[in-house]
Amino acid sequence: MDDGGGLEATAHAKAAREHVFGFNRITMWERDRIPAETSDQLAEFADIAAAFPQAFSQLSSTLEQALANQVLSMDSMPDESDPSMAIGVARLHLEEARGLAVDLHKHLSAAHNATAHIISQGVDDGQESMNWDQP
Repeated sequence: MDDGGGLEATAHAKAAREHVFGFNRITMWERDRIPAETSDQLAEFADIAAAFPQAFSQLSSTLEQALANQVLSMDSMPDESDPSMAIGVARLHLEEARGLAVDLHKHLSAAHNATAHIISQGVDDGQESMNWDQP
């Protein structure tokens, strides 16, 4: 039975989470990263954030289609017993998340643009720095 790509999509979402966790672990104690590397990483995260609005809209549409085309019920755990209400709440949250993702993209792009032209002369080891404009 074809799952319509759902299992593959879930695997991609899990991989994205793991990659961000890995980034967090790797960068936790770094002190000598040059601003150009940080700027490049900001650009990558901005690109990820730019993809979120579409992903959230598609998730919302998937829930809407499930409500229209499937027989749904709720398990016994939540207080809500109506799947249509639960989907409505989820879709409202997804719409809010979509707007926040647009804002996140704007902020990450601005941070990238602010750092894109910084040049590092190396780590300051406490010695007087050289004037790089002098011959």
